Amino acid sequence: MTRRQLLAAAGAVRQAPPFQTGQMLVATPALRDPDFARSVILLFSVSAEAVMGLMLNRPLPRRAGEPQMYAGGPVPQGARSLLPEAAEPAATRLCPGVWLVNGQTKSPKGRTYLGYTGWTSSQLRQEWLRGLWRILPGEAGAVFDPEPERLWRRLQGR
Repeated sequence: MTRRQLLAAAGAVRQAPPFQTGQMLVATPALRDPDFARSVILLFSVSAEAVMGLMLNRPLPRRAGEPQMYAGGPVPQGARSLLPEAAEPAATRLCPGVWLVNGQTKSPKGRTYLGYTGWTSSQLRQEWLRGLWRILPGEAGAVFDPEPERLWRRLQGR
């Protein structure tokens, strides 16, 4: 490779990652932050300033007679639900077979997340460049995995 080709390749690596709504972030083993280690996150909002997502693999202890709830992330604001169909008029499609609504869903097929994850775009980009996150396409099978506690391990081979 010529010097010019090497510099062009290095510049391509430094480009902003293609974060998009509906993608999944999978923590690499190098990520040791206790809030994010072994997490799988579905991105629901991406802009030039900020990126927000929901942790897919953190079910909360279930109370008798109540639906299963999930810890969406360390930012303790709001509830959002993921649905396998656009069952509610305000639903927003994130990826094939996954729809987002604000608040708690009454659908037995949906999952409700308390809180969310959030970064500035530059912060998440730096973490990605350091090899702390892998980016995968979002998919309903992962979002609605029947064993979310094991999702991170299953995604390691992809």
